[in-house]
Amino acid sequence: MSSRSPVRLPAYTPHPDFELESDHLDGTVAAMLRQIEFWEDRDNLMGADLETSIILGDEAGEHAAMLSPHVKEPYFGSLRVRVGGREQTLYIGRHAFRDVKGPHSVVSWDSEVGSLFYSDVLGWTPRKGGQGVIRRRRQLDITQKQLLRVTDLYDEDTGGDTGGREEVLLRRLEEGSTAGMRDVVETLQPEQNEAMRAPVGVPVIIQGAAGSGKTTIGFHRLSWLTNTDRGVHQIRPEASMVLMPNKVLAAYAGRILPELGLGGVNVTTPETWAVGLLGLEKLEVTDRTLTLLLTDRDNTRRALAWRRAKLLGDARMLDVVRTHLWARFNAGITGRQLSESVEIPGRDLVQLTLSEADLAGLLRDVFAADPLDGYRAGLKRLIEAEALQRLNVPEDAEATVLRQLATGIQAILGRVFASTTPVTETRRLLASPEALAVSGLLTEREIALLQTDPLSGIPTPRRAYADVTEIPLMLTMQAFMGGIGRSVGRTLEVFDHVVLDEAQDYSPLLYALLARATRPGHLTALGDLNQGMHGYKGPSSWEAVQAQLPGAQVLTLNRTYRSTRQITQLGARIAATYNRAAQVQGVDRDGAEVQRYTALASETAELTLLAQAVKDARNAGHMNIAIVTRRGVDADRLSAALRDHDTDAQPITTQEHRYVGGLVILPVNLAKGLEFSAAIVASANADTYDESTEYERRLLYVSASRALHWLGLVSVGDLHPLIREG
Repeated sequence: MSSRSPVRLPAYTPHPDFELESDHLDGTVAAMLRQIEFWEDRDNLMGADLETSIILGDEAGEHAAMLSPHVKEPYFGSLRVRVGGREQTLYIGRHAFRDVKGPHSVVSWDSEVGSLFYSDVLGWTPRKGGQGVIRRRRQLDITQKQLLRVTDLYDEDTGGDTGGREEVLLRRLEEGSTAGMRDVVETLQPEQNEAMRAPVGVPVIIQGAAGSGKTTIGFHRLSWLTNTDRGVHQIRPEASMVLMPNKVLAAYAGRILPELGLGGVNVTTPETWAVGLLGLEKLEVTDRTLTLLLTDRDNTRRALAWRRAKLLGDARMLDVVRTHLWARFNAGITGRQLSESVEIPGRDLVQLTLSEADLAGLLRDVFAADPLDGYRAGLKRLIEAEALQRLNVPEDAEATVLRQLATGIQAILGRVFASTTPVTETRRLLASPEALAVSGLLTEREIALLQTDPLSGIPTPRRAYADVTEIPLMLTMQAFMGGIGRSVGRTLEVFDHVVLDEAQDYSPLLYALLARATRPGHLTALGDLNQGMHGYKGPSSWEAVQAQLPGAQVLTLNRTYRSTRQITQLGARIAATYNRAAQVQGVDRDGAEVQRYTALASETAELTLLAQAVKDARNAGHMNIAIVTRRGVDADRLSAALRDHDTDAQPITTQEHRYVGGLVILPVNLAKGLEFSAAIVASANADTYDESTEYERRLLYVSASRALHWLGLVSVGDLHPLIREG
């Protein structure tokens, strides 16, 4: 936190250029409406023939539909620049617009020139050469075609930096939260802009504290990558994927991305994506390790479960699986050969024989090539290619010959890959100390750890299931046997780009798999190691991720924008007990003091305190309010009981629930990644959050860092030592 006094917003005095800017806005709106009207009038779009006219009309209609939503707010800023002795003003908006008959054009925020609005640089070299100089940056607040405010961020004529950027940011942060995500296009800060526009074609890991804007930056980076300025690294939304840690956040993100022009992006969870690739959509996915961590008080058992889960996601398991499959598939080839009589047009009947040694050599070549669509498809291709070459088959007869060989080839593949499905093979591997030892990568102690079952006391579903800790291994089996990537019909392609939110909760093994499934360098990871609630699945350091993503850059966001000074200071006090990152600086935004509610134990004490906290938050003007509990069962219990205290909180206790705003009650593991105008931490004491356990302190930090403006702490008995006053 900064030690400076909090910034106070000055009273607004109309800017001297307000009328000029208002007139320019009117002209821009009129120019856009004229262009839309022109596009929508098909009589203006007559081609050489009817078909051409229809195509031109359809294209114009698409242009009109894309521009129309931006007429109400055509831009949000401007740059006065001097290039080659000529001065001009460029207006920056969400959508580019060219006024062919006047001075009312708009530059897109995601263009190279648009980037200058967010940075602190004062000079640049345009593509056409020469030298450009920034003379003024200006923020323009526009709503419903009306100019509301003009704020200069930088003005060369009045001494440079005006402090306006901080003023605009504070105004935005004072606004209440909604059920969506903040739109930061207007207020990207220089460090956020730099992270969003990190070099393309290089994996990027963005490390930032709660409220630093990581998720929003990642989504805007995805949008930025769709711009044609990115050249060969331009991406297609429909060929990209965003992975969120749970379905609540996935649904949340799914509502936001279309607003950034990313309606075709696949937004899902790693588990949903994995079971889809496995073709096991009805398989129930559990997280019994998390259940144990949240419910079991035996620290020895919790530590054992943590270590076993970490080992299952270790990147070495990639080669453990590969070595296991090499031994298994070679055993399947033993004693096999392909022997078929083939009719080739214009020739006598010929005999094709591929011996056991031939097949073993082809399998070796497949393992060396490591094809995207897996070993089975790769071996089939190599056998077919070898057969065609040995028989010297003319190109026009290849299809005929391959049809004759199909049955024999399928028989060989059936033998080699017999009874090897990703789920069964994963469990076969984990159940066999001998198979785990083949690679030589695991120690005896590690193999023994994989044979233990610290989760034996956690109930399992009655139907077929897989645990999240097993999913990366099953996905590894799938990657080698059946392929991994983006399904396009019956084929697999690499993703154009993948974004991982809460990236500290994804295993190094999963990163290794995603590196196979994505274009080289096209992965953006957004996370905070200090918020690793699911650290049993995640990496111990970003270096472990960089080892799987060659050339990956780690960019650190040192400023948090979410919460008021009072809330940020409280969170920093908790995080300081385990924080491994550089000290985080908060925005100097003053707010309400943290509210503390305590009472002596009684049957209704906690409910009375929670109801009072909700009432106080509402009286302070907050509508989107969360009561955060430690466990899902606590949320269910309190939701029902609070109705008797005239407090109706919507429970969000499973990933199938959706956050739509208002008053909600949810466990900390589902609150992660969300933010609210006000948050209330239930049972905020040492009995609920064990002070001696780092994992418990992390949970408390996440609970207390969900609020933007108002935070309440509730406890029957004393509050947790880390959040008491003083």
